[in-house]
Amino acid sequence: MLYVHTPIEPPGAMSVTAFAKWAGIGRTSAWAELRAGRLMAVKVCGRTLIPYREAERWLASLPSARPTTTGGAR
Repeated sequence: MLYVHTPIEPPGAMSVTAFAKWAGIGRTSAWAELRAGRLMAVKVCGRTLIPYREAERWLASLPSARPTTTGGAR
């Protein structure tokens, strides 16, 4: 029998808590991003949800990390 690995599709949207875990940030930072308008969410039955595509857009909009030098020879 042939098994084909298919990637798991991401959810259509995630809670703020799930987004914070996905992004590797705290819930307070996630809410700050929402309040600042840098991250968009939708309300569904009283829940605040962040669409997966919006989460990816937010992540892509962040500045690149610059390599740091650590006291080596210059």
